[in-house]
Amino acid sequence: MNRYVVGVAGVAGVAVLAVGWLCGIFFMALATLLLLLALGGGYLAYRQYTLKFPASHASGGARSEGSTPSNSTRTSTKRTAEDSQSLARQMLDQGRYSLLLRPQIAQSIPPKFLQQAQDLLDEEMTLVPGGETILGRGVSTSTETPEYLDGRVVQVEGFYLDRYQVTNEQFHRFVEGGGYEQISLWDPEIVPALLEFVDQTGEPGPRFWMNGKYAHGQGKHPVVGVCWYEAAAYARWVGKRLPTDPEWVKSGSWPVPLPGARPIQRKFPWGDAFDQNRCNLWGCGRGATVPVDQFQDGMSVGGAHQLIGNVWEWTSSRFGAWQSGSTPLVLDASMRSLRGGAFDTYFETQSTCDFQSGDKAIARKRNVGFRCAIGICDLIPDESMQAEEAPAQVESYEELAEVTS
Repeated sequence: MNRYVVGVAGVAGVAVLAVGWLCGIFFMALATLLLLLALGGGYLAYRQYTLKFPASHASGGARSEGSTPSNSTRTSTKRTAEDSQSLARQMLDQGRYSLLLRPQIAQSIPPKFLQQAQDLLDEEMTLVPGGETILGRGVSTSTETPEYLDGRVVQVEGFYLDRYQVTNEQFHRFVEGGGYEQISLWDPEIVPALLEFVDQTGEPGPRFWMNGKYAHGQGKHPVVGVCWYEAAAYARWVGKRLPTDPEWVKSGSWPVPLPGARPIQRKFPWGDAFDQNRCNLWGCGRGATVPVDQFQDGMSVGGAHQLIGNVWEWTSSRFGAWQSGSTPLVLDASMRSLRGGAFDTYFETQSTCDFQSGDKAIARKRNVGFRCAIGICDLIPDESMQAEEAPAQVESYEELAEVTS
């Protein structure tokens, strides 16, 4: 129905109504009034239809299934694709590649960006295969007679671990990205205290920064002065998490399974003999942090750097959670586990893969940092990567040297 036809009919109807009324022809006037109402209702329906289905109106009727989408539809689809690519680029630039590889997000990301994310994952993280590891070994001095602890055998699922400790440069992206303002990233119990997590000038950020920035030349050094909650929030922001104690120990000691026996694992990532030239501890004489890619001779079998030395590392576990049952620890529930030793750690016995220290979750110290992890099951399968082989089984202790060399 054309709106101009409706208009002409309306004018004619009004004229006829006036003439009819003046001539006293009541029934003619009534009929004309009903005609006007009908035409008006038809026009309103017509307008509603054209507003709701503009593409169909423009083509003179409803579009068939095989017809070409309208310009507005194509524009909307193109804009959605561009927005998705822009978001993917931003997340890659921020180092949040693992978020793109999560199944919930990967389905809406173009394949080329998924491949870039997978390449970054392989470059920045090391794959630690699943298997058994031993926690809580050592000598207990909690009694008058020292007691050797065999530890507990714990099963660990396969996971990825950061090759390096999180740096100032990486954490600065989190600060610039509004990480301290995104409440969903933080554990609920610490939200009221977020305003206290500031640097020396009162800006949101690690304790020893100034004006929201790290010291010049410290970009590749591990971030310090962050509490456990700050480390956990950063990990969520990049799509990862803090490693558990068993995961951290397994990545450093790299256990070798023995048939029918407990696995054999290293005291240090490089072996059983302490070597101060392989790590940044007190004996090295540095007296401060160093870039996270130094001391390459001290990396683990899987390729993780500085698991021992430079800075202590927060884990997701509570302090004492994996200690021997014969010497239980009764501690404040706010204590969290620390692993690996730092630049100011004096005793080598406190820098083994199995040694556990701890501190309050809100502690922000200059010798404590962290690295992140993510489970294999949390990511989309990498079709280009061959299935990981299980750790080699050895039949005797003589074969151990060949397997681990």
